[in-house]
Amino acid sequence: MAYILTTIFLWTVFFLVIPGRDWRNYYPVVLFSALLGTVSDLLGVRLDQWAYYGPVVGGLSLWSDLGIAPAEGALFIRFFPASHPPLVKVGYGLAWSAVNALFEWFFVWVGWIGYDHWNPLRAFLFYILFFGLIFLQERWYNGTNIIVKKSNL
Repeated sequence: MAYILTTIFLWTVFFLVIPGRDWRNYYPVVLFSALLGTVSDLLGVRLDQWAYYGPVVGGLSLWSDLGIAPAEGALFIRFFPASHPPLVKVGYGLAWSAVNALFEWFFVWVGWIGYDHWNPLRAFLFYILFFGLIFLQERWYNGTNIIVKKSNL
């Protein structure tokens, strides 16, 4: 149930903060985030790093991969401080990584995820990679025009 509520919350925020005319521009980052989340989970579950408790398909939480990750990727890009100095951008990525690691740890604490060979520090480092790849994908593809237009990189 927590995954469903988190998914509903994140997509509600998405639809409230991103104007309807711009939703199509976020489609590439949404797809990439879903793919990245699914591949990450495949590797993590198959390599015995973590396990999901509850409704899973092949050991994967599709709510996490196809619900939470895409909305987070889109919101990460939507609020990205592109016109700010590089230190602010790095801090923004680190903040998103820390918040995600904290929520993941909460999910572990309440018993919705189990860490086998994983820990909050590894989660934090993973989320740096996760959001870094989302940034690079958006920078390369420039679907929303946020990264390049605001920052003139």
